[in-house]
Amino acid sequence: MKTVVFNPVALDDLDEITNYIASDNPMAAEEVREAVLDTAESLGAHPDLGIRPRFSARRFAGIRFLPTSRYPNYLVFYRELSNAVEILRVLHGARNLPRLFE
Repeated sequence: MKTVVFNPVALDDLDEITNYIASDNPMAAEEVREAVLDTAESLGAHPDLGIRPRFSARRFAGIRFLPTSRYPNYLVFYRELSNAVEILRVLHGARNLPRLFE
């Protein structure tokens, strides 16, 4: 099993998502946060689970994403390293995803 590490941008994404949801429903915000963390943890054991994005830019080489376990609109973007899985972004699927990776 590989170590799962969140980069600072992904942590900011997760905080932004949970704060937004918490303004209406704190319990739902915690459930979404837990789903993201559970999904990320599963990638440590099975980093090949993710889907390769169909974005053509070279900056997406080696990046995969996986919808969260209970809230599939939230996507966990990551890359597999030799000894870890780095979580790059946590984003809602309705966003302009290619632009967010610039």
